[in-house]
Amino acid sequence: MKVTFLGTNGWYDNRAGNTICTLIDSSEGYIVLDAGNGIHKLDRYITKDKPAYLFLSHFHLDHIEGLHTLVRLNFPEGLRVFGQIGTKKALLDILRQPYTVPVGDLPFNVVITELPEGRGRAPFLEDFRPLVHAAPCLGFRFRLGGRTVAYCTDTGLCDGLFELGKDADLLITECSAISGQRRGSWPHLSPDDVVVVARETGAKKVMLVHFNASLYPTVESRMEVQARVSRLSDNITVAFDDTVLEL
Repeated sequence: MKVTFLGTNGWYDNRAGNTICTLIDSSEGYIVLDAGNGIHKLDRYITKDKPAYLFLSHFHLDHIEGLHTLVRLNFPEGLRVFGQIGTKKALLDILRQPYTVPVGDLPFNVVITELPEGRGRAPFLEDFRPLVHAAPCLGFRFRLGGRTVAYCTDTGLCDGLFELGKDADLLITECSAISGQRRGSWPHLSPDDVVVVARETGAKKVMLVHFNASLYPTVESRMEVQARVSRLSDNITVAFDDTVLEL
């Protein structure tokens, strides 16, 4: 199984990366996590005819703005989109004229499924839970290729994050805040919080994405995070755009 980080920014693109999108290439299919501007790179990595699934954590624009580039991609077996209740309305409101190409005019079939009702359409989805954020947001836990992968962004410290990440082979989570920063109305994780998450979940590997583009404007600013967390934990790695991880 291969995990490719196509976009690792939160909020907006900068010279450190595109907004958030991750691709998992597994025997079960192509699993795409969120649809920031990094999603436009998918055609570099989707090379086989197998099912494609897109999981949306929530509807903040940095997680869905890349959807307008779907028209340039090809999914021979269609694209199956999963998200919280309200996903279909949210996407149909955005993916239409005058904003972009409507869903029905894309060059492949799209099926939008709202959880929990359509859970059986993704049998590798082990669990999903709400995270604490400024808007309703879901975290996911998958069983893929015999490994457990959890995806939890955007979030502050919460039960959903700890439960989904428990003993995961890989936990993909965020680092949007700076050390010591607390924003009660718009929760996010800081480097110090991430160390707590790694310890409390017992995840074998923790990868950090969704770096606030204003607070972490350069590659060097992310490397400072890596240096800080490495002093306290040996299983946390900062992800950059086009980082590839083999599991």
